[in-house]
Amino acid sequence: MTLDRRHFLACGLAAFASCAPLRAQERKRIAAVDWAAAESLQALGLPPMAVSDTRYFNLRMPRALPAQTQDIGPFWEINLELLDRLRPEVIFVGAPSLFMTPRLAEIAPVETVAEVTGEHSYERAAAILRQCAHAAAVADSAADAVLADIERRMAQLAARVNRDRPVCVLLPDQGGRRAMIYGRNSVPDAVLTRLGLTNAWQGPTNASGFFQTGLDALMALEDAVFVQIEIPTLSLQTEKALSESALWHRLPPVRKKRVVRIGQFYPFGGCLTTLHLAETLTAALAKPGSTP
Repeated sequence: MTLDRRHFLACGLAAFASCAPLRAQERKRIAAVDWAAAESLQALGLPPMAVSDTRYFNLRMPRALPAQTQDIGPFWEINLELLDRLRPEVIFVGAPSLFMTPRLAEIAPVETVAEVTGEHSYERAAAILRQCAHAAAVADSAADAVLADIERRMAQLAARVNRDRPVCVLLPDQGGRRAMIYGRNSVPDAVLTRLGLTNAWQGPTNASGFFQTGLDALMALEDAVFVQIEIPTLSLQTEKALSESALWHRLPPVRKKRVVRIGQFYPFGGCLTTLHLAETLTAALAKPGSTP
């Protein structure tokens, strides 16, 4: 996974430069079923004591959890007995886990993070960060410092990103016939906007900003650069299918070799995911072949 973990650590440290640091015994015991909340707490320098599916979290998210973080199971089947033994003071959940709220509320007060992306996914990430700071009983200045550092870094990236062409962020399926496109209301769309880039896909999306479509729908994106998401466990099968797809090779960006690749990301992530995706996109678009 390509990222600068020291930079993210610096975000967390910067947050506490303007407020008195909490001693370990003063920190609230917080469990995060929701990953955006978990990474927001990390950005504040207060990683949660327990997170859902820590192994997969560490594979998908920009910053790994501390070794002592407890794994409380997948978000759809939390280990309630273990969670109860850990005695959390707050439990963060997202929309997919709301059905568990009554059972979780028997263990500790439940905080529900902001709804899925919507039109303001960057603002959503900021809102989750502030919500986590409030739940952790730290000063508002902690969240302000993290967000200011992210804004500064975003501005630096926007100043050097290549804006020659619109960008289409897509995930081809393993059959080589269809692709998931990230359009309006998605985290990638929010990042493209922050970087001053145009999202080449202006077509329909679902509430989360995704759209599953046949490759033929991409034929009209003649001027675009394709940013192809690669999932390591599926990359060989996907590449084989695309190499055998006549339609894929007829798409103008593919035919003109305007395809760059990035690793997978969590499409419902918080502030660290947003910054990491911005850094990843900027680096990918700087590669030779992305703008001819």
